[in-house]
Amino acid sequence: MKSDYEICTWKNSEVCDVCSIKGKLICHFRTKYLLSFLSYFLVYVITTFIGIILGGFGWYLLGWIGYWLFFFEVWEIRILCSHCPYYAEEGNTLHCIANYSSLKLWKYHPEPMNMSEKIQLFIGFTILFGYPLIFMVLDSQFIFLVVSIIEIMIFFSFLIIKRCAKCPNFSCPFNRVRKEVVDSFLNKNPEMKKAWEASGYKVLKEI
Repeated sequence: MKSDYEICTWKNSEVCDVCSIKGKLICHFRTKYLLSFLSYFLVYVITTFIGIILGGFGWYLLGWIGYWLFFFEVWEIRILCSHCPYYAEEGNTLHCIANYSSLKLWKYHPEPMNMSEKIQLFIGFTILFGYPLIFMVLDSQFIFLVVSIIEIMIFFSFLIIKRCAKCPNFSCPFNRVRKEVVDSFLNKNPEMKKAWEASGYKVLKEI
């Protein structure tokens, strides 16, 4: 695989052997990272499916699934994924540790997310995780409601602690990569660095 842009994520992994930030970023796709992400999310999905079906609102799951398709394939992939180095790969589908196989309907945006996109992301996540909770409240499925809320907390705790601390999509509002690591990555990727600096970001030179 290679990139239409000069992004080291899609260069031969041999370059990582001499990289100063090796191990500090998940900047190459690994199946184990995708599977762990999916497992945490699917636990929540299964719980909510059971709660909604037991509450007699099973048909409303079609609306939720429809929203998944819109959010993951159209909305989120534009406001969030299109800014990620993973998105810079050649080809029409995304190969990353979360939205794997999503169609790349938009062009790659090497610049960081803007404030509007970050607000939209929070709105999108609120709808995604909040939709099924409404029907549990309506039918008083409080056990499933509480369990689902706990699973949401576990899912985002997992993301922030284990993934966001090493994710190369630096401008995501959940990202926790240290500035010196961000700057080192940008210094290794001039096209992305230029776009970030044009947006007002100050990149420190590597010593």
